[in-house]
Amino acid sequence: MTTDRGAFALVPIPHVDVYEAVLSQLSALVAQMHPGERLPAERELAEQLAVSRVSLREALRSLESVGRIEIRRNAGSFVLEPRTNPITARLKTADGATLGHLIEVRAALEDRVVAMLGGTDRDWDAVEALLEATEGELAHEHGPIGSLDVRFEAMLARMTGNPLLVELQKAVHELWVDAWGAAGSAPGARRDFHREHRQILNALRAGNIADARTLMAMHVDRAVEGL
Repeated sequence: MTTDRGAFALVPIPHVDVYEAVLSQLSALVAQMHPGERLPAERELAEQLAVSRVSLREALRSLESVGRIEIRRNAGSFVLEPRTNPITARLKTADGATLGHLIEVRAALEDRVVAMLGGTDRDWDAVEALLEATEGELAHEHGPIGSLDVRFEAMLARMTGNPLLVELQKAVHELWVDAWGAAGSAPGARRDFHREHRQILNALRAGNIADARTLMAMHVDRAVEGL
């Protein structure tokens, strides 16, 4: 499988210092809780941290992306995995070389996930619901908003039924969020990534795994330029 390897279209993370501070404080809060516990309401958390609810939601979305919390519509945010992966605690860095290595590892994992989803009829309703929810969120956003949201890929991994693969992917995703956050940039705009997620899902629904793998490679296996 070969693809034309372009570069990530870097998008600055707005108020990156605020984002990192909120993410750090939320991570510390979650680490003190137990699986199944509910976080305080968004309004209460935003007041406690003295940040906007927009900044808070981005941090919450990042924690959900790496599998540490679950955001349930009209119910709140609940702890899934309180503690960060020990690998990610040791590898918090933003240099281009490490990002390049991370891209290679992530591309290999995501390709394997897609390959494992072929050959069997599957229920794609949950993935479709996630993309529809994202479309609803995007309807209220204007301009290019950087994205570190990997919920789509995490949901695909869970569908493989391989718990070890899910845990490895979760560790890589946590590194992904930490490294790009430290760099002050996201690897692309949320709207663009959503469109690519939709294309990948359409290929999977059609049973065209070769196209799905190519689309996933184009989605995650890109060069880093400009950092």
